[in-house]
Amino acid sequence: MATINVLIAVDAAKLASQVADGSLSAGTAGSPTNLGSYGTSDVYVAMIAPNSYVSNSTQGDSELQISANGGDTVEWAITSFDNNFDQTPYLYGGSFNPSTAINLPLSYACGQAYSYLALGNPPVNTPTQFINQVSTVSGTIIQLKVKIQYTLSFVLVNNSNGQIIGYFSWDPFINVN
Repeated sequence: MATINVLIAVDAAKLASQVADGSLSAGTAGSPTNLGSYGTSDVYVAMIAPNSYVSNSTQGDSELQISANGGDTVEWAITSFDNNFDQTPYLYGGSFNPSTAINLPLSYACGQAYSYLALGNPPVNTPTQFINQVSTVSGTIIQLKVKIQYTLSFVLVNNSNGQIIGYFSWDPFINVN
C-alpha cells in the first residue's frame, strides 16, 4: 500500500484577475465556480505526481489521471505558481464518483515542518532554517477495478488583506487496478 503524492499548482494571479474583472464568478463555498475540464481547466490548474503513478500522459494537466491500487492513499497538496506569495489556495472539499471508492470524509491536515534553504549565489554552506506551513488532503482507495472521477474544491485567499477571492473546483481521475 503506497502513498501517492499529488501536487496541485494553481495560477492564482489569473484567477484573481478574472474574478476582479468579472470574467469569472467568485462562486461560494457551497457552489464553487467550476473551472471546466481538460483544456479549459488547464489554464488555471496543473497537477503532477510521481511518473510511475501517472496514466495516459496526463502529467501536468488539470485532468491528471493516476493509477492506484486498493489500500493506496492519495495525498493532495496545493500551492500557487508564486508559492503562495500573493494568494493562497486551500483545498476544502471533494466529491467522488463512485462515492464508495474512497474513504469519506477525506482527511484534512495542516501543520508546520522545519525546512532548510541555502541562500546566496552560490548557496552558502550553512542553510537557513525556516518554518514551512504544510496543508494536505488525503483519502484511501477502498474499491477495486473502478475509474474514479472526482471533484476537488479550493478557496483562494488574498494574502495582502486576508479576503477571500473565490471558490473554485475541477475534476481529475483515479484509475484503480
